[in-house]
Amino acid sequence: MTSRTISVPRPKRRAQLPAARRSHALVFGAPLAALLLGLSAEWLDFRELRVLLLFVGGFGVLATAYAIDGTRTGIRPFARTVLAGFATWAGAQCVYAVLHVVRGEAFDAGRFGPQWAQALGLIAAHGLFLGVPTGIVAALMLHAAGRRRRSPAGA
Repeated sequence: MTSRTISVPRPKRRAQLPAARRSHALVFGAPLAALLLGLSAEWLDFRELRVLLLFVGGFGVLATAYAIDGTRTGIRPFARTVLAGFATWAGAQCVYAVLHVVRGEAFDAGRFGPQWAQALGLIAAHGLFLGVPTGIVAALMLHAAGRRRRSPAGA
């Protein structure tokens, strides 16, 4: 008598974050920072509050990157952190541009084309020139923390 093997398909497991990082509220750091930065850009003077606003953006990116990747090192966590920086500052400028237009104001640089093109340029420029460096600094800070955590105690 031969026996037949019957395989019962198991339900596929969903990919989960490690227990230490599961359901981290810090993942909302960058979106919250983008919202705060966008609102403050419309109503506050950036020149006077420059350092404070840069810290808000930086800590938002740092919190989100830590919630997603922890202190892992490598090219992918680095790229995700830089992308979080870009998205944070670009998102802040999106909020600013929408509020600016809703309030009936126009962008001042008429020689750069129509209003929509100026808004897109403003969003891209802030993402590139503020967001990418912010993401790089946050990634380097997480990398240093990860290396320090993994280094021997006496070294």
